[in-house]
Amino acid sequence: MCEGDVPRDNVVIIDTNMPMQPLRRPITADSALMNPNSRILALKAQLPGTTQDHLQIFNIEAKAKIKSHQMPEQVVFWKWITPKMLGLVTQTSVHHWSIEGDSEPVKMFDGTANLTNNQIFNYRCDPTEKWLVLIGIAPGSPEILQLWWKNSSI
Repeated sequence: MCEGDVPRDNVVIIDTNMPMQPLRRPITADSALMNPNSRILALKAQLPGTTQDHLQIFNIEAKAKIKSHQMPEQVVFWKWITPKMLGLVTQTSVHHWSIEGDSEPVKMFDGTANLTNNQIFNYRCDPTEKWLVLIGIAPGSPEILQLWWKNSSI
């Protein structure tokens, strides 16, 4: 296949149980996250000319959009924190977005000033979702952690 024949704006999903049967979808997105337990795909795309991100969640088997949301600011880090919950980190705050129901992302806490404009490389929560930790690094500085519990930052 020549370089000109490579499809653009495609997401390729490779099931590790069936690696020889990749699933290709014509989707335009800056980032895609596959759910760790089901065939649910989350997509993130920056809206042209803005600092806002458009988020979408799809059920691949049902070929249906589950939900979508336009974040008022750019999501700088995101991951599945549970099989039914996405963790979304912006420059100023951390949100949780459930794939169930029609709820919008819920703000969990504000980020500390020393994490603003730095590289976030992980976000985790305990099974009760009471203990949350945001991990980042700043150039020339040691690793920065922000630990959050219930309604306070430690």
